[in-house]
Amino acid sequence: MDSRSDRQLGDFIKGRFLFIESYCQKNGLDYARTRDAVKAEALRLAALPERVRFLDEAVFGAGVLSSAHLPDWVDAVFLEAMTVALKGPGAPLFTTTSRFPCITFEAGRFNAHRQSETVFRAYFTGKKPGDWLLHTFHNIYRQCYGEEAAQKFTAEEISPGHGLVTLDNRGLAKSGKMDCSTTVGYLYGSMEKLGATDILVTHHTCGAGSSVSPILCVFEVTWK
Repeated sequence: MDSRSDRQLGDFIKGRFLFIESYCQKNGLDYARTRDAVKAEALRLAALPERVRFLDEAVFGAGVLSSAHLPDWVDAVFLEAMTVALKGPGAPLFTTTSRFPCITFEAGRFNAHRQSETVFRAYFTGKKPGDWLLHTFHNIYRQCYGEEAAQKFTAEEISPGHGLVTLDNRGLAKSGKMDCSTTVGYLYGSMEKLGATDILVTHHTCGAGSSVSPILCVFEVTWK
C-alpha cells in the first residue's frame, strides 16, 4: 500500500464497530446480523477485488488494532455501509450541522466520547473547551489525517465561546461530506466531554472531495 494513503488510525475504525454494537443495544437490533449487513454493503461498495479482499480479511476478518494504520478509503466505505445497514437505503449520509444529527455524525460523536477516556485521554484531561479547540484538537487531527494534512490545520478564536477550525482535506482519499459529518460529530462530542453546554457545530463551507477547489473546510463551533 502507498504510505501516503495509510492515514486512518485503526482506533477510529475500531470505534465504528463499537458504535454499531452500542446502536444495536439501544435499538433492540441483533448485533451479529447487523454487522453482517454492514460487511455485505461495504464489500459491495468497495467494488475493486483488492479492496474487497482487504476489507474481508483485514477489517472484518480480524480485530482491528487501535495502533494499526489503514488505507483512508476504508472509512468512507465503512461509513456509507453503516448508514445503509442501520437506517436503510436513502438515509442521509451526512449533515452540515449538529442541529440535524445523522449516523455519520453520531459515529463521530461516539468516538469522541470513547477516545476521550481511552487512546486520547491525555488530550482531554484537564482541558477547557476553548483551549482544547485552539491547541489540542490539532494533535488528534494529526493522528487521523497525517502530518502533511496537519500542517494545513488552523484554529482561531473569534470570541469567547466561538471558534473556527479550518482544514484542507483536498486530495485525501477519505475526504468527503461523510467524513466532514463525522468531524462535526467529533467536535460536538468532544465539547460535551469537556463540559461545554449549548454547543452548536456548523459546517457550511466545504471543499472536501475536490483536488482543485480553492474552498477549504471550515467548522464553526459555539458553546457556553
